[in-house]
Amino acid sequence: MINWGSKGDISFHYDGKLIVSKPLTETKTRSYYFTAAEQLLIDGLKGGESLLDLRKRLTRFMKAFSKESKYWRDIELKTPLDRDIIFYTGLMLIKMNVVDADGVDEGILIMPKKETLARRQ
Repeated sequence: MINWGSKGDISFHYDGKLIVSKPLTETKTRSYYFTAAEQLLIDGLKGGESLLDLRKRLTRFMKAFSKESKYWRDIELKTPLDRDIIFYTGLMLIKMNVVDADGVDEGILIMPKKETLARRQ
């Protein structure tokens, strides 16, 4: 499910599947999401977690999650917090260079809100 905001949406793909989508708005921009993911990563490292362990744990989580597409459909109907956890896990994997942000089967896709013909005139 794509969640459109006033400025478009940002989607995370993994293993050739759309995993999660978040709206882009005036305040929630691409940099907002990446800054939040970076802060979560820093907090994890300050908490005593090693970068290698964090990297392994997040990768295992995303691999297990992406294989369970039925599980994802169940989560999609639940809380936004569940979607946030998956989204920020994906962004942290991009920050740690585990996932290529512009990969063919993985990464992020930013879709700006399309202007209609009536708005342009």
